[in-house]
Amino acid sequence: MSENFWDQVYTYRGEGLDPLRWIPTCSNELDSDLLQTTMEKVKRCSIKIDPRWFDALHYSDKKAPELTRRVFALNENDVMEKEVTIRHALSLFQIHSEIGENQLLFENMLIKFFKKFQSKVLIKKNTVSLTSHQGSQFALLDYVQLHKGDKVGFTAASNSAAQVIDPTLNLDSEINSNIAMVKTIDHLNLLGCTSGFVLFPIYDASSEVMLDRIRENLDAFTSRYNLGMEDYSSLKVGRLFFGNTAIANTLKELPVNYDQVETGMQLIISNKFGSLSALGLFMLTKMDPNLTFQLERNGINPGDLTKARDHILKNLNEPKFSLGRVISKYCPDFGTNFDKSEHIMAVYPVSSEGILAVKKLSFLTNSEIIINEIPIMNDEIAKFVTKEYLISNSTIPANGCHLIVASPNVSNLIIEDLRKHNYEPFIIGYIANKDKPSVKYNTNVGTYLISKLKLQNQII
Repeated sequence: MSENFWDQVYTYRGEGLDPLRWIPTCSNELDSDLLQTTMEKVKRCSIKIDPRWFDALHYSDKKAPELTRRVFALNENDVMEKEVTIRHALSLFQIHSEIGENQLLFENMLIKFFKKFQSKVLIKKNTVSLTSHQGSQFALLDYVQLHKGDKVGFTAASNSAAQVIDPTLNLDSEINSNIAMVKTIDHLNLLGCTSGFVLFPIYDASSEVMLDRIRENLDAFTSRYNLGMEDYSSLKVGRLFFGNTAIANTLKELPVNYDQVETGMQLIISNKFGSLSALGLFMLTKMDPNLTFQLERNGINPGDLTKARDHILKNLNEPKFSLGRVISKYCPDFGTNFDKSEHIMAVYPVSSEGILAVKKLSFLTNSEIIINEIPIMNDEIAKFVTKEYLISNSTIPANGCHLIVASPNVSNLIIEDLRKHNYEPFIIGYIANKDKPSVKYNTNVGTYLISKLKLQNQII
């Protein structure tokens, strides 16, 4: 056992962030099904919840939307509502794992929190991060203020908490703060956004020294990619946290025409599934070096595992704006209609759902989807962590892995363009029937999924 590794882990935990709790599920975020079903139960209050994977507002040619941030303690009896005229917001919660893993507790917490508000606000994008520390809990609302003017496109918005943490990195590593920012950019790229990127970092730490290092990292990242940034200071909870809200613009229509998806359209994956399994397994070998011998017996080279980990960190750390340009190319100009023979009809991010994101897409499109292939990055690693009950869903990817629905005569063009930018796209299935939301696998999806009841929860 590496003493230095565990020293790093205890340093992170001492700052209020457990860097290992993400490993069994490849994500620090709440289960997406639980999040959606619970958010939909928040009713009979002035806050309206309409759960989606993004939010979008009409973009004015005169002035971009403004964002106002409010941070709340979950146990506050009253909330100060200054944004009484603002009708849109994004929410981000950090809650204790015991609440996040119990639907009734989570539901009661949300209803109790939102019932404190009197002003009418619509929230579409919700993110919930889990923590092992009671003192790290908070709620955050980013209010988005619209401006009048001629509508020329869309401003899309998204938020995220750091999906994974690598405790072999120092606390003040720039990668830690970059992960959430890159993920939000990746989702805005998927909507075809190509301009007007502005980041609103969400961060905290226990000391001013650490806060200053985080701010230096944020400045370095945004300067490197020539991005706008509004720093609203730290959360002032006093515990280590990395997250982000981002907005960006497109002068095209958004590729989310789920109701226009038709039988026979193809399902493209922009990059292979499953890359985060290698990062999780890398961490497990640091926790238990004896696991290395088991890898070798299963034909997995520890050196290859290290290379995979380095590749994943690069992916998590560096945004690829080329995706936005490719998606935008296959979207109609703002205010014009979609043509199935020329345009992408629908997109959906795979993110922390892995292959199970196809199920969400089937409900959004109200269609039966047939899956013929599941391309996996580091396939042997994904099969190993599933067979050994180490990771519950080994299809969860890093950034750049998304579902795209298009007609056959457009699919090949999209794939060709993605390959020019070093993506590995595949046609993995097709829309079989309408009005019958379901997924049929013509491949063994069970190779990469295990029951949560069987998961060896030896980490937290």
